[in-house]
Amino acid sequence: MPASRNLPDRIIQLGDRCKPILVLYQNARKYYKCKSYQNSPGINWLEIRVNHEGVLNFTANPHQLILNAIFDAVEGQQFIPVNYKCGHLVDSFLARSCTPAVDNLFKRGLCIQVSTGAKVYLTVWFNVAEYNSQQILPIVIISQVIDHLLDNLENYQGVQRVLNLSNFGTNPYFSNFVVRLSNLATLQLVCTTIYNNDDRRRSINGFNLANNQISDLGPLKLFGDVDYGLLDLSGNMLHSSKRLCADLARFRAKQINLAQNPLTRLANYPNCLRPLIGNFEIVDGVPFERLGKLYTPLDYEIDTESDGVRVDARCKSNLAQFKDSDDWHAFLIPDPEHEFLKEAFFNFFFISVSPELSEFYPCYYRYIDGEHKFLVRCCYDQIEYLVHSCNLMMEIPQLVADGEEHVLSHSRRIPYYLRMGVCVFRQGQVEPKKCIELAMQKRYSAINRVLNLEQFQKADGLENVIVLLSSPKILQSILRMAARKFLGSCQDLRLGSNGIISLNSLRTLSLLGSLQALDLGYNWIHDLADIDVLREVPLKSLRLHGNPMCRKYPLPSAYIKAVKEICSGLLTLDDVDLSSRSGLAPQKDYLCDTAAYELTGELFLYPFLREFEQLDKRIHLRRFYSDKSIFTLTCSYDITRCARPSNELFKRINKYNYHSRNLLKNSRDTCRINVGAQDIMEVLMQLPVVTHDYVSLQTNVLHYDPNMAVIYVNGVLRDEPELLLAFSRQFVLKVDAVGLGVGKRARRMRIVNESFNIMNPAKKQLRDAFKFQVVAEPTQLQSKEDSSVDGKEHKLHIFKELTGLRPKWCTRVVQEEANWDFKLAIEHFLAMESANELPDDAFL
Repeated sequence: MPASRNLPDRIIQLGDRCKPILVLYQNARKYYKCKSYQNSPGINWLEIRVNHEGVLNFTANPHQLILNAIFDAVEGQQFIPVNYKCGHLVDSFLARSCTPAVDNLFKRGLCIQVSTGAKVYLTVWFNVAEYNSQQILPIVIISQVIDHLLDNLENYQGVQRVLNLSNFGTNPYFSNFVVRLSNLATLQLVCTTIYNNDDRRRSINGFNLANNQISDLGPLKLFGDVDYGLLDLSGNMLHSSKRLCADLARFRAKQINLAQNPLTRLANYPNCLRPLIGNFEIVDGVPFERLGKLYTPLDYEIDTESDGVRVDARCKSNLAQFKDSDDWHAFLIPDPEHEFLKEAFFNFFFISVSPELSEFYPCYYRYIDGEHKFLVRCCYDQIEYLVHSCNLMMEIPQLVADGEEHVLSHSRRIPYYLRMGVCVFRQGQVEPKKCIELAMQKRYSAINRVLNLEQFQKADGLENVIVLLSSPKILQSILRMAARKFLGSCQDLRLGSNGIISLNSLRTLSLLGSLQALDLGYNWIHDLADIDVLREVPLKSLRLHGNPMCRKYPLPSAYIKAVKEICSGLLTLDDVDLSSRSGLAPQKDYLCDTAAYELTGELFLYPFLREFEQLDKRIHLRRFYSDKSIFTLTCSYDITRCARPSNELFKRINKYNYHSRNLLKNSRDTCRINVGAQDIMEVLMQLPVVTHDYVSLQTNVLHYDPNMAVIYVNGVLRDEPELLLAFSRQFVLKVDAVGLGVGKRARRMRIVNESFNIMNPAKKQLRDAFKFQVVAEPTQLQSKEDSSVDGKEHKLHIFKELTGLRPKWCTRVVQEEANWDFKLAIEHFLAMESANELPDDAFL
């Protein structure tokens, strides 16, 4: 039954400052299940009674369901319910000055439909109470609240002077009536009130409109043609990208937030936002130009707590129903302390992935709420294997003490679980094979006939798919794809820095019929037996430098001989020309710890020696010393052993002897111990200009731990223009500062002790010095101006100082990611740092 005909009159008191509302039904007109009415409601109060008859009492927030349905029914017309009261069978509220909204209710026959599907009828009483100007005025109160908010602009998400309109309807000043910014007329009222307040409007730098159920942003057009810092629209009900782009066509802000809106679940999201690319720089924390690359359904449309069917160690039986599913399935691996960064995490996870089953491509990876999360599809056999054979456990190999030795233990395991069928696959989402094919096409240079798959995971287009070439199955698939696309044309294949362990399960390299050069540098190849498959490939150039197997050979000749037993036709090995005298390959580094490898290259030793060669740059070596550094020079060069001793030679050697410390000759040579950066640089600047024979260098890392390293290098240098000298230098490096760089994760090492020795070169050193040059990498068209090259080197140096990244990471970010745009490089670095995409070993 609808409301009783004999309703009691009552007085409604809505605060001390407002006159009460006297509700009298005697002269009121009642309408129920009607589509029309007689006489306008006028300015007096009307009452609406919602006859739900208890059908919604067992739902969460039944009055919110009712209000949602009513606001939908009034279709954006001004409507502010006053004194809403919930009842067991009937809810009621008052309203006034809302004739267009009431007309829309009558058009529906005074019937609304809530989101549960239930239909609810309304009873409308016209003229139940006379209006008095001293009664409650919701519009006035709304204006007062806006005035208060304008006087209290906030600092929000790093942006100052933001007007906070989030959850606007929950403001305590609105306790006696209902305010919804989802109601277009109310949003227009709010925007107009702000716009008409000229002085304070000009101080606004952003708008926070989050969590207001807004679906129409038309009123925001009032704020067009002004540059703001932020527009937060997250948590609303924006469905249409076309309407959004139209409403914001003239609105500009550095940042816009759109998360938790229905439009983010559209198949064409985020591409549907392209019309706004000139209006906003950042969308949900991601640079606009990279939004498509970094988009993931895990951020927008998937709730991993409720979507899909859970599969864990206790409920494996749920898996079978997804055998033929084409949907996305979520993997969730707990890591509450974020112990594993992205790269390390997948290295561990792929230990359990079977190399015999389907290719496994994790997509849309995110670390959220203490869990590593990613999506996969079309690999049911792998999922079945991980569930039933691996028992949903991720192994973490560890070295443990066993007496005096350390052995590898697989006892540590991390349990994880799945959510199967969390999201249907839609056009425009990641398809791994297509992404790989496009990325590989971009990495191929038809001019040089080079396919560069070095650090392939960093290739453009693979931001949302994990492609581990350390997986033999995936590597074979990619090489087969390469053979099909570049058959007969690819001469140089670069696979460096991909974690490759072995090539022996591959037979696809032989399909690249024109292949002459192969780069396998900086992988995890431990033995030449792991690349025995290369016997079938007629290579002329091979690079293995940086693999653990290189340290197994104490002599270059033994290393070259072993490699040439597999690749007999090699002319170049590790960038050194072997075609004339194969015995003169550079000595392989001896490293007591592989973590010290970069110290012997571009991180320390090579830059130090290069700057020492040039007087104008030698002064920059000061950065490697501190006020407590110690430097000694000894010169044991014997002029009498020279074929042609002369006064000129004596003068040149005396430049070293003058600073030499030799206790056997002079007891006062303690003064030749140089302490502090200033004294050391005075000595170094007085030494002659030299050039090092880098092929002759033999480098040993005698000690390495997180706080100190001892590096010994010896070889041949030329005291310009023609005097050949043997030398050795020993550096003791110690960490003197941590927490450096933009990311606060870099450390700084300085020389605490250095000894520099000058000697007569051996006959073999004299014979072989400066006869072999390191083979240069083929390059693209170089800059016409040398200054541009210097500029790029300067950018890399400054970037390294700012961020604390290792040289190869600096090159990757500045050159590959930002194309030498320094500002963009810093932005990329900060984005990678905030997304935890930089491993600890990326920093100095």
